[in-house]
Amino acid sequence: MTTATVTRSNVLQPLVMVASGAVTAIVPAAFQAVAARLFALEGQAQIALVLSIGAFCAGVIAAGLLEPRMADSRLADKTYIPAWATALGVAGTLAMVIFPSSIAVLAFGLPCAMVALQIGRMHAAYTAGWKMEALTAAALVLGAGASLVLAQQNSPWAVSVLAASMAAAIVIRALRTPYKASGRPRLAPTAWITLETAMVALVPLGIVATVYLLQRDEEAVALKATITVLGALQPILGYMRTRLLGAESRSLTLGMSALSVLAIALILVLEVLGVFQALFGSAWNVVTLGALSLACLWKLVSIPGTLPFTYLRRAGMVGQVFWIRIVSSLLYLAVSVALILWSDSLAVLFLGLTIVESVTGLLLYARYRSVSKALQQA
Repeated sequence: MTTATVTRSNVLQPLVMVASGAVTAIVPAAFQAVAARLFALEGQAQIALVLSIGAFCAGVIAAGLLEPRMADSRLADKTYIPAWATALGVAGTLAMVIFPSSIAVLAFGLPCAMVALQIGRMHAAYTAGWKMEALTAAALVLGAGASLVLAQQNSPWAVSVLAASMAAAIVIRALRTPYKASGRPRLAPTAWITLETAMVALVPLGIVATVYLLQRDEEAVALKATITVLGALQPILGYMRTRLLGAESRSLTLGMSALSVLAIALILVLEVLGVFQALFGSAWNVVTLGALSLACLWKLVSIPGTLPFTYLRRAGMVGQVFWIRIVSSLLYLAVSVALILWSDSLAVLFLGLTIVESVTGLLLYARYRSVSKALQQA
Protein backbone atom coordinates (compact mmCIF):
# COMPACT_ATOMS: atom_id res chain seq x y z
CA MET A 1 0.00 0.00 0.00
CA THR A 2 1.50 3.37 -1.04
CA THR A 3 1.92 6.36 1.27
CA ALA A 4 -0.69 8.28 -0.74
CA THR A 5 -3.19 5.44 -0.32
CA VAL A 6 -2.58 5.31 3.43
CA THR A 7 -3.01 9.10 3.67
CA ARG A 8 -6.28 9.01 1.74
CA SER A 9 -7.51 6.19 3.97
CA ASN A 10 -6.57 8.12 7.11
CA VAL A 11 -8.57 11.10 5.87
CA LEU A 12 -11.50 9.09 4.47
CA GLN A 13 -12.19 7.01 7.56
CA PRO A 14 -12.85 9.92 9.99
CA LEU A 15 -14.98 11.69 7.38
CA VAL A 16 -17.11 8.58 6.81
CA MET A 17 -17.45 8.09 10.57
CA VAL A 18 -18.56 11.69 11.11
CA ALA A 19 -20.92 11.58 8.12
CA SER A 20 -22.54 8.36 9.35
CA GLY A 21 -22.93 9.90 12.78
CA ALA A 22 -24.63 12.91 11.22
CA VAL A 23 -27.03 10.51 9.51
CA THR A 24 -27.77 8.89 12.88
CA ALA A 25 -28.61 12.37 14.15
CA ILE A 26 -31.08 12.69 11.26
CA VAL A 27 -33.34 10.06 12.86
CA PRO A 28 -34.74 12.33 15.63
CA ALA A 29 -35.15 15.13 13.06
CA ALA A 30 -36.99 12.79 10.70
CA PHE A 31 -39.27 11.65 13.52
CA GLN A 32 -40.12 15.24 14.41
CA ALA A 33 -40.66 16.16 10.76
CA VAL A 34 -42.99 13.18 10.30
CA ALA A 35 -44.79 14.03 13.55
CA ALA A 36 -45.34 17.60 12.34
CA ARG A 37 -47.40 16.19 9.45
CA LEU A 38 -49.18 13.28 11.16
CA PHE A 39 -49.82 14.38 14.75
CA ALA A 40 -51.54 17.34 16.42
CA LEU A 41 -49.39 19.83 18.36
CA GLU A 42 -49.98 17.97 21.64
CA GLY A 43 -48.79 14.71 20.06
CA GLN A 44 -45.74 16.47 18.62
CA ALA A 45 -44.87 17.78 22.09
CA GLN A 46 -45.22 14.28 23.55
CA ILE A 47 -42.93 12.86 20.86
CA ALA A 48 -40.42 15.65 21.55
CA LEU A 49 -40.39 14.61 25.21
CA VAL A 50 -40.05 10.91 24.28
CA LEU A 51 -37.09 11.73 22.03
CA SER A 52 -35.48 13.65 24.90
CA ILE A 53 -36.00 10.68 27.24
CA GLY A 54 -34.57 8.36 24.59
CA ALA A 55 -31.48 10.55 24.16
CA PHE A 56 -30.97 10.55 27.94
CA CYS A 57 -31.28 6.75 28.23
CA ALA A 58 -29.05 6.16 25.21
CA GLY A 59 -26.29 8.48 26.41
CA VAL A 60 -26.21 7.17 29.96
CA ILE A 61 -26.42 3.45 29.14
CA ALA A 62 -23.87 3.59 26.30
CA ALA A 63 -21.39 5.63 28.34
CA GLY A 64 -21.81 3.49 31.46
CA LEU A 65 -21.39 0.31 29.44
CA LEU A 66 -18.45 1.18 27.17
CA GLU A 67 -16.49 4.21 28.41
CA PRO A 68 -15.19 2.49 31.58
CA ARG A 69 -13.89 -0.36 29.39
CA MET A 70 -12.13 2.10 27.09
CA ALA A 71 -10.41 3.74 30.06
CA ASP A 72 -9.42 0.46 31.79
CA SER A 73 -5.89 -0.60 30.83
CA ARG A 74 -6.43 -4.08 32.32
CA LEU A 75 -9.05 -5.05 29.75
CA ALA A 76 -8.12 -6.41 26.35
CA ASP A 77 -11.68 -6.23 24.97
CA LYS A 78 -12.39 -2.52 24.94
CA THR A 79 -15.79 -2.48 23.28
CA TYR A 80 -18.64 -4.65 21.99
CA ILE A 81 -22.36 -4.57 21.19
CA PRO A 82 -24.19 -6.78 23.72
CA ALA A 83 -26.86 -9.12 22.43
CA TRP A 84 -29.45 -7.61 24.79
CA ALA A 85 -28.97 -4.17 23.21
CA THR A 86 -29.56 -5.55 19.72
CA ALA A 87 -32.62 -7.50 20.88
CA LEU A 88 -34.02 -4.47 22.71
CA GLY A 89 -33.51 -2.22 19.70
CA VAL A 90 -35.09 -4.65 17.24
CA ALA A 91 -38.07 -5.20 19.58
CA GLY A 92 -38.63 -1.47 19.89
CA THR A 93 -38.44 -0.84 16.15
CA LEU A 94 -40.74 -3.75 15.32
CA ALA A 95 -43.32 -2.41 17.77
CA MET A 96 -43.23 0.94 15.94
CA VAL A 97 -43.51 -0.78 12.55
CA ILE A 98 -46.69 -2.57 13.64
CA PHE A 99 -48.29 0.31 15.60
CA PRO A 100 -47.02 3.50 13.93
CA SER A 101 -49.80 5.78 15.18
CA SER A 102 -49.61 4.91 18.88
CA ILE A 103 -47.87 7.45 21.13
CA ALA A 104 -47.65 4.77 23.84
CA VAL A 105 -45.79 2.42 21.48
CA LEU A 106 -43.47 5.23 20.39
CA ALA A 107 -42.80 5.98 24.07
CA PHE A 108 -41.52 2.38 24.39
CA GLY A 109 -39.96 1.81 20.98
CA LEU A 110 -38.01 5.03 20.45
CA PRO A 111 -35.89 4.88 23.64
CA CYS A 112 -35.17 1.17 23.03
CA ALA A 113 -34.03 1.85 19.47
CA MET A 114 -32.00 4.92 20.48
CA VAL A 115 -30.13 2.93 23.15
CA ALA A 116 -29.16 0.24 20.61
CA LEU A 117 -28.15 2.83 18.02
CA GLN A 118 -25.99 4.78 20.49
CA ILE A 119 -24.15 1.69 21.76
CA GLY A 120 -23.50 0.61 18.17
CA ARG A 121 -22.36 4.11 17.26
CA MET A 122 -19.90 4.32 20.17
CA HIS A 123 -18.50 0.87 19.35
CA ALA A 124 -18.01 1.85 15.71
CA ALA A 125 -16.37 5.17 16.61
CA TYR A 126 -13.84 3.48 18.90
CA THR A 127 -12.98 0.70 16.45
CA ALA A 128 -13.08 3.01 13.39
CA GLY A 129 -15.52 0.61 11.72
CA TRP A 130 -16.14 2.97 8.85
CA LYS A 131 -17.29 0.39 6.27
CA MET A 132 -19.99 -0.87 8.61
CA GLU A 133 -21.00 2.73 9.33
CA ALA A 134 -21.29 3.51 5.62
CA LEU A 135 -23.90 0.72 5.27
CA THR A 136 -25.67 1.92 8.41
CA ALA A 137 -25.83 5.47 7.05
CA ALA A 138 -27.23 4.24 3.72
CA ALA A 139 -30.05 2.36 5.47
CA LEU A 140 -30.97 5.38 7.61
CA VAL A 141 -30.85 7.86 4.72
CA LEU A 142 -33.12 5.69 2.59
CA GLY A 143 -35.53 5.19 5.48
CA ALA A 144 -35.64 8.88 6.44
CA GLY A 145 -36.15 9.96 2.84
CA ALA A 146 -38.94 7.46 2.22
CA SER A 147 -40.67 8.33 5.49
CA LEU A 148 -40.71 12.04 4.64
CA VAL A 149 -42.23 11.30 1.23
CA LEU A 150 -44.94 9.19 2.87
CA ALA A 151 -45.53 11.84 5.54
CA GLN A 152 -46.18 14.43 2.83
CA GLN A 153 -49.04 12.17 1.75
CA ASN A 154 -50.28 11.91 5.37
CA SER A 155 -49.54 8.19 5.46
CA PRO A 156 -49.13 6.74 8.99
CA TRP A 157 -46.79 4.15 7.48
CA ALA A 158 -44.14 6.88 7.38
CA VAL A 159 -43.30 5.96 10.98
CA SER A 160 -43.15 2.26 10.06
CA VAL A 161 -40.66 2.87 7.26
CA LEU A 162 -38.43 5.00 9.47
CA ALA A 163 -38.57 2.40 12.25
CA ALA A 164 -37.69 -0.36 9.78
CA SER A 165 -34.60 1.56 8.67
CA MET A 166 -33.55 1.90 12.32
CA ALA A 167 -33.95 -1.87 12.73
CA ALA A 168 -31.76 -2.41 9.67
CA ALA A 169 -29.09 -0.09 11.09
CA ILE A 170 -29.11 -1.92 14.42
CA VAL A 171 -28.76 -5.33 12.74
CA ILE A 172 -26.01 -4.15 10.36
CA ARG A 173 -23.94 -2.93 13.29
CA ALA A 174 -24.50 -6.18 15.20
CA LEU A 175 -23.35 -8.42 12.34
CA ARG A 176 -19.75 -9.63 12.69
CA THR A 177 -19.40 -7.62 15.91
CA PRO A 178 -18.56 -9.17 19.31
CA TYR A 179 -21.73 -9.55 21.38
CA LYS A 180 -19.83 -10.20 24.62
CA ALA A 181 -16.51 -9.14 26.11
CA SER A 182 -14.19 -10.75 28.62
CA GLY A 183 -13.54 -9.08 31.94
CA ARG A 184 -15.34 -6.26 33.70
CA PRO A 185 -14.18 -2.71 34.25
CA ARG A 186 -13.55 -1.48 37.78
CA LEU A 187 -16.71 -0.65 39.70
CA ALA A 188 -15.67 2.78 40.99
CA PRO A 189 -14.80 4.34 37.58
CA THR A 190 -17.95 2.78 36.10
CA ALA A 191 -20.09 4.41 38.79
CA TRP A 192 -18.36 7.79 38.40
CA ILE A 193 -18.67 7.81 34.61
CA THR A 194 -22.31 6.65 34.60
CA LEU A 195 -23.38 9.22 37.19
CA GLU A 196 -21.45 11.98 35.46
CA THR A 197 -23.02 11.17 32.09
CA ALA A 198 -26.45 11.04 33.71
CA MET A 199 -26.01 14.52 35.16
CA VAL A 200 -24.86 15.93 31.82
CA ALA A 201 -27.61 14.19 29.84
CA LEU A 202 -30.20 15.37 32.36
CA VAL A 203 -29.72 18.98 31.23
CA PRO A 204 -31.41 18.88 27.79
CA LEU A 205 -34.05 16.46 29.11
CA GLY A 206 -34.75 18.75 32.06
CA ILE A 207 -35.08 21.81 29.83
CA VAL A 208 -37.50 20.18 27.39
CA ALA A 209 -39.49 18.56 30.23
CA THR A 210 -39.81 21.91 32.02
CA VAL A 211 -41.22 23.61 28.93
CA TYR A 212 -43.55 20.65 28.33
CA LEU A 213 -44.82 20.64 31.93
CA LEU A 214 -45.54 24.36 31.64
CA GLN A 215 -47.90 23.32 28.81
CA ARG A 216 -46.01 25.39 26.25
CA ASP A 217 -46.33 22.71 23.58
CA GLU A 218 -45.18 24.82 20.63
CA GLU A 219 -42.05 25.95 22.49
CA ALA A 220 -41.35 22.37 23.63
CA VAL A 221 -41.49 21.14 20.03
CA ALA A 222 -39.37 24.07 18.80
CA LEU A 223 -36.81 23.60 21.58
CA LYS A 224 -36.43 19.88 20.88
CA ALA A 225 -36.25 20.61 17.14
CA THR A 226 -33.43 23.10 17.78
CA ILE A 227 -31.54 20.58 19.94
CA THR A 228 -32.10 18.01 17.18
CA VAL A 229 -30.65 20.38 14.57
CA LEU A 230 -27.64 20.88 16.84
CA GLY A 231 -27.35 17.09 16.78
CA ALA A 232 -25.58 17.57 13.44
CA LEU A 233 -22.59 18.69 15.52
CA GLN A 234 -22.79 15.78 17.96
CA PRO A 235 -21.24 13.16 15.64
CA ILE A 236 -18.22 15.44 15.14
CA LEU A 237 -17.82 16.25 18.82
CA GLY A 238 -18.69 12.70 19.90
CA TYR A 239 -16.18 11.13 17.49
CA MET A 240 -13.45 13.53 18.63
CA ARG A 241 -14.25 12.84 22.28
CA THR A 242 -14.31 9.06 21.86
CA ARG A 243 -11.01 8.99 19.96
CA LEU A 244 -9.33 11.38 22.42
CA LEU A 245 -10.36 9.12 25.29
CA GLY A 246 -8.01 6.57 23.73
CA ALA A 247 -5.06 8.86 22.94
CA GLU A 248 -4.20 12.52 22.44
CA SER A 249 -4.19 13.74 18.82
CA ARG A 250 -3.57 17.36 17.83
CA SER A 251 -4.38 16.74 14.15
CA LEU A 252 -7.70 15.08 15.04
CA THR A 253 -8.62 17.95 17.36
CA LEU A 254 -7.84 20.62 14.76
CA GLY A 255 -9.61 18.70 11.98
CA MET A 256 -12.78 18.04 13.98
CA SER A 257 -12.86 21.63 15.29
CA ALA A 258 -12.67 22.99 11.75
CA LEU A 259 -15.38 20.57 10.68
CA SER A 260 -17.58 21.79 13.56
CA VAL A 261 -17.27 25.38 12.35
CA LEU A 262 -18.25 24.30 8.83
CA ALA A 263 -21.24 22.39 10.21
CA ILE A 264 -22.40 25.47 12.12
CA ALA A 265 -22.08 27.59 8.97
CA LEU A 266 -24.15 25.02 7.07
CA ILE A 267 -26.86 25.03 9.77
CA LEU A 268 -27.17 28.82 9.57
CA VAL A 269 -27.29 28.75 5.75
CA LEU A 270 -30.08 26.15 5.86
CA GLU A 271 -31.98 28.36 8.31
CA VAL A 272 -31.71 31.38 6.01
CA LEU A 273 -32.94 29.23 3.11
CA GLY A 274 -35.99 28.18 5.14
CA VAL A 275 -35.16 24.47 5.19
CA PHE A 276 -35.93 23.98 8.89
CA GLN A 277 -39.22 25.86 8.60
CA ALA A 278 -40.25 23.50 5.82
CA LEU A 279 -39.04 20.48 7.77
CA PHE A 280 -40.55 21.14 11.20
CA GLY A 281 -43.60 23.17 10.25
CA SER A 282 -45.31 25.89 12.28
CA ALA A 283 -43.52 25.04 15.55
CA TRP A 284 -40.31 26.36 14.03
CA ASN A 285 -41.85 29.88 13.98
CA VAL A 286 -40.67 30.20 17.58
CA VAL A 287 -37.01 29.78 16.52
CA THR A 288 -35.42 33.00 15.25
CA LEU A 289 -32.08 33.25 13.43
CA GLY A 290 -30.64 34.91 16.53
CA ALA A 291 -31.79 32.06 18.77
CA LEU A 292 -30.33 29.44 16.42
CA SER A 293 -27.05 31.37 16.19
CA LEU A 294 -26.76 31.44 19.99
CA ALA A 295 -27.61 27.71 20.10
CA CYS A 296 -24.75 27.06 17.66
CA LEU A 297 -22.44 29.24 19.79
CA TRP A 298 -23.42 27.14 22.82
CA LYS A 299 -22.14 24.01 21.06
CA LEU A 300 -19.08 25.79 19.68
CA VAL A 301 -17.81 26.90 23.09
CA SER A 302 -18.02 23.27 24.30
CA ILE A 303 -15.15 22.24 21.99
CA PRO A 304 -12.20 23.66 24.03
CA GLY A 305 -13.41 21.85 27.16
CA THR A 306 -13.09 18.49 25.37
CA LEU A 307 -9.29 18.56 25.65
CA PRO A 308 -8.94 18.92 29.44
CA PHE A 309 -11.92 16.60 29.90
CA THR A 310 -10.36 13.74 27.92
CA TYR A 311 -6.92 14.41 29.48
CA LEU A 312 -8.34 14.03 32.98
CA ARG A 313 -10.29 10.92 31.95
CA ARG A 314 -7.16 9.32 30.46
CA ALA A 315 -5.31 10.15 33.68
CA GLY A 316 -7.95 8.17 35.58
CA MET A 317 -9.34 11.20 37.44
CA VAL A 318 -12.96 10.31 36.81
CA GLY A 319 -14.01 11.40 40.31
CA GLN A 320 -12.67 14.91 39.86
CA VAL A 321 -14.33 15.21 36.46
CA PHE A 322 -17.56 14.01 38.04
CA TRP A 323 -17.66 16.83 40.61
CA ILE A 324 -16.95 19.44 37.95
CA ARG A 325 -19.79 18.01 35.88
CA ILE A 326 -22.09 18.04 38.92
CA VAL A 327 -21.44 21.75 39.45
CA SER A 328 -21.93 22.37 35.72
CA SER A 329 -25.20 20.42 35.53
CA LEU A 330 -26.66 22.16 38.57
CA LEU A 331 -25.77 25.52 37.05
CA TYR A 332 -27.31 24.44 33.75
CA LEU A 333 -30.58 23.37 35.35
CA ALA A 334 -30.84 26.40 37.65
CA VAL A 335 -30.09 28.90 34.89
CA SER A 336 -32.31 27.22 32.28
CA VAL A 337 -35.34 26.86 34.57
CA ALA A 338 -34.98 30.46 35.77
CA LEU A 339 -34.75 31.77 32.21
CA ILE A 340 -37.69 29.64 31.01
CA LEU A 341 -39.87 31.00 33.82
CA TRP A 342 -38.66 34.58 33.26
CA SER A 343 -38.82 34.71 29.47
CA ASP A 344 -40.37 32.79 26.58
CA SER A 345 -37.43 33.72 24.30
CA LEU A 346 -35.25 30.84 23.11
CA ALA A 347 -32.49 33.37 22.36
CA VAL A 348 -32.30 34.31 26.05
CA LEU A 349 -32.24 30.64 27.03
CA PHE A 350 -29.39 29.73 24.68
CA LEU A 351 -27.39 32.80 25.73
CA GLY A 352 -27.61 31.58 29.33
CA LEU A 353 -26.56 28.06 28.32
CA THR A 354 -23.57 29.47 26.42
CA ILE A 355 -22.38 31.30 29.54
CA VAL A 356 -22.74 28.16 31.68
CA GLU A 357 -20.81 26.07 29.12
CA SER A 358 -18.01 28.66 29.14
CA VAL A 359 -17.80 28.39 32.94
CA THR A 360 -17.66 24.58 32.65
CA GLY A 361 -14.77 24.80 30.19
CA LEU A 362 -12.87 27.12 32.52
CA LEU A 363 -13.36 24.75 35.46
CA LEU A 364 -12.07 21.79 33.44
CA TYR A 365 -9.09 23.80 32.17
CA ALA A 366 -8.19 24.99 35.67
CA ARG A 367 -8.17 21.40 36.94
CA TYR A 368 -6.14 20.27 33.91
CA ARG A 369 -3.52 22.96 34.60
CA SER A 370 -3.33 21.95 38.25
CA VAL A 371 -2.87 18.25 37.47
CA SER A 372 -0.42 18.91 34.63
CA LYS A 373 1.71 21.17 36.84
CA ALA A 374 1.72 18.61 39.66
CA LEU A 375 2.86 15.85 37.31
CA GLN A 376 5.67 18.00 35.94
CA GLN A 377 6.95 18.74 39.44
CA ALA A 378 6.76 15.07 40.51
